[in-house]
Amino acid sequence: MRVAKIETLGQWGTHIDEMDEAVAANDTSESIRAWRRAYSAALSHPSWLGLFAVATAALRIGTLPSLTQSAASLSRESYWIAFFRARQQRSLTGVLRTAEAFAVLGDRDAAERCVRVADQLVSNDDDAAEVNRVRDVAKCCGRRGASGAAECTT
Repeated sequence: MRVAKIETLGQWGTHIDEMDEAVAANDTSESIRAWRRAYSAALSHPSWLGLFAVATAALRIGTLPSLTQSAASLSRESYWIAFFRARQQRSLTGVLRTAEAFAVLGDRDAAERCVRVADQLVSNDDDAAEVNRVRDVAKCCGRRGASGAAECTT
C-alpha cells in the first residue's frame, strides 16, 4: 500500500494535506500545527497505518530549512510508535514498512530490529510467500541474518 493511499484512510489525511500546503507556502508555523493535528488524529486511531503516514509526512516538513533536524526526530519517533503497534497487531506489512522507512533514514539498528521481528512473525507462520517478503525487504536493507532473512544495513 502506497503512503498516499494510507494518508487518505483516516482523519489524519486532511491535516497532512494542510501541512503539505503550508510547506509549499513555506509557512513553518502552520506546517508544524497541521502536522501535530495529523499526529493527534493518528494516535487516536488504533492502527499503525496513520502513524506511518504521519511519520512520512514529517519528512516533508524537513524540506523547510529551519526544521530539518526536528522533522527527522518527529519522523523517527512516529515510525517507532507505528512499528510497536504493527508488532502488537502482528502486521507483517507494518513491520516491513517501518523497516524500509528506518533504512531510508539511515538508522541501521532500527531497521535490523524491524527485520528480526518480521522474521519472528513469519517463522510462526511458515508461509513461503511471507518468508519471501521478509527476505526481499531484508535484501534491500543489506546483509543476511542467521535465520536466512537479511537484515537492513543501510
